[in-house]
Amino acid sequence: MTIEDTLLRQRKVLAKFGELALASDDLEHILDEACRLVGDALETNLAKFMLLEGDGITFFVRNGVGWAPDVVGKVRVKASEDSPELYSLNTHAPVVSTDIATETRFRYHDFQKDNGVKAFVNVLVHGAKGERPFGIFEVDSRIPREFTDSDIDFLRSYSNLLGAVLKRSNTQETMRFTEQRLRESERHYRIAAELNPLWPWSADKDGNLLSIDPRWYEYTGLSPAQTLEREWANAAYPADQVSIAALWTQSLGTLQPFDLQIRLRKQAGDYRWFRVRALCSFDAAGQCEQWYGTFEDIGDRVQLESALREWNDLLEDRIAQRTQQLEDEQHERAVMESKLRQSQKMEAVGQLTGGIAHDFNNLLAGVMGSLELMQRRIDAGRFSDLARFNALAMTSASRAAALTQRLLTFSRQQSLEPELLEPRQVVAGLEDLIRRTVGPSIIVECSFRANDRIRCDLNQLENALLNLAINARDAMPEGGAIGLEVDRCVMDEASSSDKMLPPGAYVSISVTDTGTGINPDILSRIFDPFFTTKKIGEGTGLGLSMIYGFTQQSGGQVKVHSSVGVGTTVTLYFPVDNSPPDDAQKASDKSHHPEPFGNNETVLLVDDEAVVRQTTSELLSEIGYHVIEAVDSVSAMKQAENIEHLDLLLTDIGLPGSMNGIGLSAELRARYPKLKVLFITGFAGGARLVTVDATTGILTKPFSLNDLRSRVSALINSSPDSH
Repeated sequence: MTIEDTLLRQRKVLAKFGELALASDDLEHILDEACRLVGDALETNLAKFMLLEGDGITFFVRNGVGWAPDVVGKVRVKASEDSPELYSLNTHAPVVSTDIATETRFRYHDFQKDNGVKAFVNVLVHGAKGERPFGIFEVDSRIPREFTDSDIDFLRSYSNLLGAVLKRSNTQETMRFTEQRLRESERHYRIAAELNPLWPWSADKDGNLLSIDPRWYEYTGLSPAQTLEREWANAAYPADQVSIAALWTQSLGTLQPFDLQIRLRKQAGDYRWFRVRALCSFDAAGQCEQWYGTFEDIGDRVQLESALREWNDLLEDRIAQRTQQLEDEQHERAVMESKLRQSQKMEAVGQLTGGIAHDFNNLLAGVMGSLELMQRRIDAGRFSDLARFNALAMTSASRAAALTQRLLTFSRQQSLEPELLEPRQVVAGLEDLIRRTVGPSIIVECSFRANDRIRCDLNQLENALLNLAINARDAMPEGGAIGLEVDRCVMDEASSSDKMLPPGAYVSISVTDTGTGINPDILSRIFDPFFTTKKIGEGTGLGLSMIYGFTQQSGGQVKVHSSVGVGTTVTLYFPVDNSPPDDAQKASDKSHHPEPFGNNETVLLVDDEAVVRQTTSELLSEIGYHVIEAVDSVSAMKQAENIEHLDLLLTDIGLPGSMNGIGLSAELRARYPKLKVLFITGFAGGARLVTVDATTGILTKPFSLNDLRSRVSALINSSPDSH
């Protein structure tokens, strides 16, 4: 089981428990499921939640799975001096014990020993900040085992969810209790309403209290002398007294109703919310003669509103956390998919290396043999055959360079970019690579019956075809034949339903082998992720599933036909794309240019490889350039001290020493602002390190001297605004 598999399993359990915690209000069921589900994540069948009781040191085994009948709901343990529970409370950190035989920090409880526990890990289940924990969530094992950092991180996240569930349960219990009290209060209120549920009071036209309900005195414990006139306001909360004075003065001046919520002090000293209202009574002349008002106890209502606000805030926080969690999981999934694609590609590269090494050695043998024969002819004074042997060496070297570049391009990690391409050219370009990969015992034949274009990612298509060829080779251990066919087909209503594709024109790319075939029992599962019939270490089980996903994303489909003992055909279908090529006019615009020559322009050539430096210098000098050589950035800077005018810097990107070619070009351009730079590199990713423009170019090793001559001339003769 890989780390990725473990992390994926743990995330699934965490997500499943999170969904349960959000969806269910049944605390007992949630805690039981928490103990059960954690076993799926950590591969153990022993787990428990121990509730911390009111004394702060006693833990009660409230829920659990895998224990004997006399444990869950019955066992209590105290956080004594030699207990792991006290260690948890003191450190507030997860406690990990990997083997009872080597544990010296504390002792295991008798009920753990009786149930065969040999190792465990526990985490505190926290509530709100500043409050004591709800308890401990513990995973036990009947065999000694290690718990990884990812296991600990998983349990922390798990306990956080569990803490949120317990906090929500407490909040709900408070709400239920408050609602129960409110219902009881409302029952009394309805009864009291018939007997005058409000506390009536009256005041004169100047706002001085004249009378008030006797319940005021029972509630506040104040005497009439401490209440009448405007003394009653002293029973209010100090901050509310300012509001009372301001609004009461405003109502007396405007004769508008008085309505305010305030806190009144009870005789016992605590405060409770009341609503105070008053209306002005007018005489026959329309003048205010008196004020009549009421006090209404609204304490329960305010408490319920506060609980509802707290619950709403908690729900919003949970929704925000869940949203962030889903976004993080989506990002992790995207990163994982990218890594899996590159892993699958590199697995295919590993399959290539054997055949490529053999062919590459053959090509080097051709180069070395031709050069030795040329030297023998030169030593003997026979110059007539030199051109023939030179052509043989150049051909072998060009083929070796193309082979190296092909492998580097294929293995490079890069983003997916669909483009318009012609499948027959892709298959033809891969033919030699596939032939070398499958070996001499397998015949590779190609058939092209269509030249339509499709739109998909070239790198993905090449990867898919190479993986199919490798699968075909593995199905023919005694040798056989592989056929690659590019054809065109038109889907009508009937065939499109069978192929699960919309009607229209498609290009089909088939890979057929004469191998062992696929058993019908497993044929329906070959596209499942991680499903493989190969031995452990010989395959990931992701190749066909990634091919399936790639063709689906490209608007196509994959179909497999196989007969046991006869062979297998895998066909990729892609929609025909008749869009005009982006570079349709480029080929027709090319015209013949005469061979370029220099005009004694100064070129600073920097390369630590003596052969490259010598051959390049020799060519440039022959065609009219003044060449100054250097082996690294230090010697190049010294040479530049004696150069009054420099036209071109021709430098390798990877130079020895503290400064590479890119840093050297920046230093020299500060001295020569109009300097042109041509980088040369043998690094596969070198082209991504520099930006090409009118004054900067890049040439990939190995290169022909003709290409070098053209690139140097074009760069020297270009103007900054030519691009």
